[in-house]
Amino acid sequence: MLEDLEGAFQYAVLKMLKKEEKINDAIIENMLSWHHTGFHIYIGNKIDPDDKTGIGNLAKYIIRACFSQERLIYISAKESHDSIAKMVYTSKDGKSRKVFNALDWLAQLVTHIPGRYEQTVRDQ
Repeated sequence: MLEDLEGAFQYAVLKMLKKEEKINDAIIENMLSWHHTGFHIYIGNKIDPDDKTGIGNLAKYIIRACFSQERLIYISAKESHDSIAKMVYTSKDGKSRKVFNALDWLAQLVTHIPGRYEQTVRDQ
């Protein structure tokens, strides 16, 4: 049931963003290929407006970085066997690594940067 709700939420958000011409089919296809698309529905205890600790924890979660620098390794073009700069990202459990061409890494990273005059965190 949770997966169905997440799928419906994801579909609605992507449809709305496409309608507003904020994204196109190529971006949607790219996002849907990610293992973690960023769409998740929290079904847990409600955070009350007076729960300062809960609100603080939620705020910390919302503004956390989209990746961990500690798990990222840069390989310069000079150090690379094919003379192409690379970024190597290791999974949290350390069991897998993903290698990106440095320019592809930047392209993936900038999708997380808000546009001019856009906010990623809003005051309530």
